[in-house]
Amino acid sequence: MATSRVKTSDMALTIIEKIAFSDVALNQTEIAEAVGIVKSAAHKHLNTLEETGWIMRDLASGRYQLGTKAWIIGQQATAIQNLAEVGREPMRAARNDTGLAVVLSLVNKGGLSVISALHGTHPIEIGVREGSELALHATAQGQVAMAFGGPALTEKTLKGELAALTPKTLTSPERVRDRIKEVRSHGFACAPQETLLGVNVIAAPVFDHTNSLIATVALVGSIQHLTDPPAQDHVETVQKLSVAISVARGYRPKGG
Repeated sequence: MATSRVKTSDMALTIIEKIAFSDVALNQTEIAEAVGIVKSAAHKHLNTLEETGWIMRDLASGRYQLGTKAWIIGQQATAIQNLAEVGREPMRAARNDTGLAVVLSLVNKGGLSVISALHGTHPIEIGVREGSELALHATAQGQVAMAFGGPALTEKTLKGELAALTPKTLTSPERVRDRIKEVRSHGFACAPQETLLGVNVIAAPVFDHTNSLIATVALVGSIQHLTDPPAQDHVETVQKLSVAISVARGYRPKGG
């Protein structure tokens, strides 16, 4: 599929993401390896990003972290911050009630990005890292986004590669369209083992004051704890959670 992305800009953004989401500060060699470019090319990108304030380098260690410009720009993303804050308490309550991980993802032009994630309380930890981008066809969250986010997002997704993340991933446009119809009818999506074997996810939409889709919220757990089909109490939990976050963002349910 044709793309309008500029390679140089794309690489600079990839480097910023690697630095932002790394558990430890990275040096030039580690960054080059992480993004798949030679050290000389990484050096040029890093110099430009440092000079423009997006990143800064520790003079003693030579390792990089986000700079002042990244911090300033981040402060302007109040809508995302507010959505994450609004969702925090109802998400925590759902996590404590079910023991499952809870994930809030922002819907945007390009797809879905995780903005808030709470790990479950079961001994084996299953969760999603904040900042992760989710495949629309292969996740319950993505199927919700296509079901309630308008036809343009669906068509864009189906024109691209529907990669098989597991043997259970939906990889044909016809099957994805059928799933979208089911999701729209039921009001939630369930994608057992479609992203990762042994893991199930159920997701529901989050709307704003204009009744437009802005996010998805999901329960994530092992197939042992989040069964296929999901237990009715888990379905009710994710639906109540989606309504709670939506109402906090100004949405008014029909008859409400």
